[in-house]
Amino acid sequence: MKSNPKITLSGMHTYTLTVYGELDGDFIATFCPPRTRPVFTGKTIRLDNLQVDQSGLLGILRSLHNRGCVLLSLSIDPGETP
Repeated sequence: MKSNPKITLSGMHTYTLTVYGELDGDFIATFCPPRTRPVFTGKTIRLDNLQVDQSGLLGILRSLHNRGCVLLSLSIDPGETP
């Protein structure tokens, strides 16, 4: 597998993350970067414009898991795909 020099562990990328579960506004304010846009649809939450490095992404995923949320999808935003 060829590596892509644009993709690094410390590189910032923009993701869209969708989970099933219950979150309040405090989670977004505490764990997500300021420009993150939450979209609530019933018990499905989509976090748009999630701008983090890989370490930050793992921290958010762990926090969501600890709150009982189920990961439905995770994608890097168009234009950043390797």
